[in-house]
Amino acid sequence: MPRKILLIDDEEHIIAHYTELLTEQGFEVESAHDGESGLEVFKNSSYDLILLDVNMPGKSGLEVLKEIKSINDKQLVFLLTAFDEYKRNFASLYAEEYFTKDKKIDILLRRIAEHFADL
Repeated sequence: MPRKILLIDDEEHIIAHYTELLTEQGFEVESAHDGESGLEVFKNSSYDLILLDVNMPGKSGLEVLKEIKSINDKQLVFLLTAFDEYKRNFASLYAEEYFTKDKKIDILLRRIAEHFADL
């Protein structure tokens, strides 16, 4: 059974690109285009991993992260952002990993594969 990933991001091209790459790696990917809908999707199913954009209009990724962790503090969440300044505060964000959205998606894919190989 493939691992399920929920991708929450407001950028259509990011969702399309990441979904294609993750599906090619054998993952089942569901997506949401904003924080509110992402929370609703999360509440209605279970996921092995959530890829969560930090900067979204409306409910930010950090707000979504806090709500997800208040529901399930064991939920695996990797943060995604175009802005590097969040790395300084990463330890206090309660996410397991942090990645900038750039051309280095191979690093993200490798970390996902490594994490699931350890389980």
